[in-house]
Amino acid sequence: MTQQRTKKNKKILLLGSYGQTNIGDDLLMWNFLALLKKQGFNDTDIYVNANKAALVPKIIRTSYPGLHIIETYRTSVVGWLRLLKKVDFVVYGGGTIYKELYASTGRSRHSVTARMMIMNLLARLTGARVYHLNIGIGSIKSNLGKYIARRGLAAADYSVFRDEQSYTFARQTLQLPAHKAARSTDGLFLDPIWQKPWHDTPLPIDTKKYKTTVGINMLSDIPDWIDRDHYLQVMRTFIQDLLQQGNYVVLIPFQHTFNHNNDVAFMQKEIMPHVRQYPNVLLLPRVEIDAIGGILAQCDVLIGMRFHSLLLATALKVPFVAVMYDTKCERFVREIAYPHALKLEELTAEALHKTYNAALKGREDLMPLLQKVTEQHYREAGEGLHHVSLLEGATS
Repeated sequence: MTQQRTKKNKKILLLGSYGQTNIGDDLLMWNFLALLKKQGFNDTDIYVNANKAALVPKIIRTSYPGLHIIETYRTSVVGWLRLLKKVDFVVYGGGTIYKELYASTGRSRHSVTARMMIMNLLARLTGARVYHLNIGIGSIKSNLGKYIARRGLAAADYSVFRDEQSYTFARQTLQLPAHKAARSTDGLFLDPIWQKPWHDTPLPIDTKKYKTTVGINMLSDIPDWIDRDHYLQVMRTFIQDLLQQGNYVVLIPFQHTFNHNNDVAFMQKEIMPHVRQYPNVLLLPRVEIDAIGGILAQCDVLIGMRFHSLLLATALKVPFVAVMYDTKCERFVREIAYPHALKLEELTAEALHKTYNAALKGREDLMPLLQKVTEQHYREAGEGLHHVSLLEGATS
């Protein structure tokens, strides 16, 4: 089968929010490339978009040297049309690709969803088959947003959704037919490749001196209706209390370099001036996708905000406190019935301390839950692709 597929030189365009130095999105890129490789596709037959080619992780460029990297915003409409004429399949590899953006992102409300719709309609015109794999639907409240998402999804051959709410919204609100939709889980669970010990990155922690290592991930792009000053004050106070109590705090960025609001720049500006005097705090300047597993595994507890920080902690069986800034985080926490979570709207110093202490105290009891959830999600990820005709179509 592999020989037939290679012989026919079927071409694939893999699309996602890649090449933005975002750990979650680049892990999805890594996993979907691994999926295509397992199915027999050569990297020389795969085109993948990236915000900037230079920002594609080194481990991916090394593992797939023949990969064609297309820079998302430097490619003209004519360039995309030429590319679509070359490929047989357009595959969206994970992410919340249908959503209305917060004003804090600095982008137009419908920019992401409209781009998906246009790309899908153009792909259908050129004869390419379109698949959404392990995608999510975020907050879409306006009628225009729903219309754009409906057209984008209708233009695809098949869509696999990573959570129940996305699937239900697509079926009921956007009226996607049952034969074109399936329910699965996030693309992080398609392959455990990221869990291999690629990089051993020991943190400079004297475990005899500091009783607990707490990883903390914060981000700047929070919803417009959140009191930003309150959010910052609560997190600063919480971190200072942890440090004064003799814990070691590691500030873990899930994005660096990409823009002025990246996690490193944000925590450097908003957190470090308030805690710099403490010897037991560390802001990591950047974290690569082949190192994140080893870093998180050294934490006793993670205070996580970004969606994939919660998923990674789950897969690594690291107890966490979810500070839920987005609906995708709430959905994951609810679906796995995880007990230690706070909505960002309800964040207070008292509530955060209480939730953190409960997670720390119940660490041992959380391990079986996280193990069970991880096994379930790896199983669901595999089952979710059973009815996708992409792989069979590659040999037709």
